[in-house]
Amino acid sequence: MTVLSSLFKTTPEQQFVTLRDDGVRAMQMNELPYAEKCFLAALELNNDLKTKGFLAEVYLRMNNSEKALPLLQMLAQSGEDTLEIDLLLAQTQGKLKQYEAERQTSASILATHPQEPRALYFAAEADHGLADDFMAIAHLTQCLAIQSDYHQAQFLRAEVLKGMGQWNEVLADAEQLVAADAENVDYLLLRADAYVALARTDEAIADYQMAQSLNPFCDEAVLRLGNVYEQTSQWDKALQLYDEAIEMRSDFAAAYKARGGVKNHLKDVTGAAADLKRSLELAPEKSTDYDGEYTNVENEMNDRYKRLNPYAF
Repeated sequence: MTVLSSLFKTTPEQQFVTLRDDGVRAMQMNELPYAEKCFLAALELNNDLKTKGFLAEVYLRMNNSEKALPLLQMLAQSGEDTLEIDLLLAQTQGKLKQYEAERQTSASILATHPQEPRALYFAAEADHGLADDFMAIAHLTQCLAIQSDYHQAQFLRAEVLKGMGQWNEVLADAEQLVAADAENVDYLLLRADAYVALARTDEAIADYQMAQSLNPFCDEAVLRLGNVYEQTSQWDKALQLYDEAIEMRSDFAAAYKARGGVKNHLKDVTGAAADLKRSLELAPEKSTDYDGEYTNVENEMNDRYKRLNPYAF
C-alpha cells in the first residue's frame, strides 16, 4: 500500500501527522521543495504552530526570507518563550532590509535578555542600516565585550568604522579577524583596505594577492589590487593582472574597464577604446559610469587622427 493510498483510509489527524513527519524527514535529507509541499498540505489539515515553525525553517534554508517572515511574525506572537524565534525574526528583517522593524524586534529581545549578543548584533545591523553608526558601534562593542569571538560582529564593526574613516581601529579589528581565520577572503580584503588607507602599500598588496590566490574569481581582490598598482604607477603589473583576469574570465566587464584605463595611460588609445567598448557590451547598465572615460578616449583618438592627417583627407 502506498503512502498516498493509505492517506485516504486514515483520519484527518493521522493524515496531518503523516504529512508533517514526511516533511521533517525530507527537511533532514535536505529535500526542501518536497518538505515545503508536505508542510503546506499538513497545515491545510491542522493550523499547527510547530508545523509552521518547520515551514519557516524550510523557507529560511531555501533563502526565501519573504515567505519565512509572516510565519516568524506569527510564531513570535504565540505568547510562549520565543527567544530563538525572535532572533530569527530580527535576522530575517535584516536580510530584507526592514531595519526599523529589526530595531524594534532587537529592542524587545534586549528588554528581557540584555546580555544576548545576537540581539545586540541585530540591533547594530539595524542601526547601521538606519545610518545611526555611533549607536551601531556602541551595540557592537557591547556585543564583543560579552562574546569576544563573535567574528560577524567584529567584521560589521570594522565595516562601520571603515565608513567613518577610522582606519587604525579598522586595522585593529581586521588583524584580529585574520588571526582567527587567515584564509577568509573578506577579512584579508578588509585588512588590505586598511593598509592602503594607512599608506602601508606593500602589506596591502600582499593581502590582496593572498585573497586572489585563495579565490581567483574574487572580483574585488583583482580590482583593488589593480588599483593599488595604478596608484603606485606599477602600470605593467596592473596590465598583466587584468590580462590574466580576463583570460580566466572573458565576461569580466570591470576588468575590461580597468584595463582600458591602464591602456589609455600607456597611450594605447585604440586598445583602451576596444576594452571600454567590450566592457559596455558586457555591462550596458554601467554606461552612465563610463561616459566620461569613453569620451576622453574617443577625443584622444580623434586628436591623434587629426595630427596624422592634418588636411582631413
